[in-house]
Amino acid sequence: MSYLLHLRSFLSVYRHNSISRAALDLQLTQPAVSRHIKILEARLQSQLFTRLPRGLAPTPAAIELERQAGPHLDALDALIGSGAGQRDGLAGVIHVGATSGFSRLLLSALSTLPRYAIRLDLRAMPPPALVAALAARELDMVVTLARIPHKGIDYELLHEGRQQLVCAPALRERLPKSAAPKGLPLIDLQGPVPPLASFWREVFGGSPELPSTIVPDYQTALEAAAAGSGLAVVPECLCRPLLHAGQLIALPLPKRAPQFALYIASAKGSSASGRVSVCRQQLMDAARNW
Repeated sequence: MSYLLHLRSFLSVYRHNSISRAALDLQLTQPAVSRHIKILEARLQSQLFTRLPRGLAPTPAAIELERQAGPHLDALDALIGSGAGQRDGLAGVIHVGATSGFSRLLLSALSTLPRYAIRLDLRAMPPPALVAALAARELDMVVTLARIPHKGIDYELLHEGRQQLVCAPALRERLPKSAAPKGLPLIDLQGPVPPLASFWREVFGGSPELPSTIVPDYQTALEAAAAGSGLAVVPECLCRPLLHAGQLIALPLPKRAPQFALYIASAKGSSASGRVSVCRQQLMDAARNW
């Protein structure tokens, strides 16, 4: 039996940490890729991947197999131009819109698009402008916090998470145990529905003091909080890296933090487009780790 196809499936899973993304990359079904991995594991009598809550992790046997087989498979692909037809079919620009403040998260999720010869045009707008641009076919896909009804647009849930109240570590000694913070500077967002008031009402049962700083989006709110400008309400998926790095701390809350949702929006009928399908799958895979 030739194991070349099975090794290609293994290498793609290894590099993507995902069966679904590997299947998309190879233009195979997920069951087919899974079967290839199982055949290799039986042949090698070693487990190659362990399943994590989010994604896959290679075992020592997988790391060694990639070390030995990876360079040879890459050389073969370069020699025969494997995948060139797929890349040629996808080559071009995809126009993606995003709720302001989420650009950095999406750029990370879509960082592998160049390997498909797809060029990314990313634009940040308020939700109503995103929907209007999508309906006018000025955008191919949108990631938005607001699910605004429109007869020509389909929505799909991308991610659900919690809001967090965060600040710089320098403010730690001034924070209450679980009551509403008093006398501390607050950061809020511009727009018709700023998040600070609704968060305060749901968590603390009252109204916040007037914000000392108003910023245009969540990313700027994060930067302002990390700089010591005050307390900010931000989605957990955006602030987690700064929390882990110790540049921000999350306040203890008396109640469960409010939820938020991110949606992928696309014009009806556009989901069949190759570039839209690739972009959607990249986002869905990345969102599992948010």
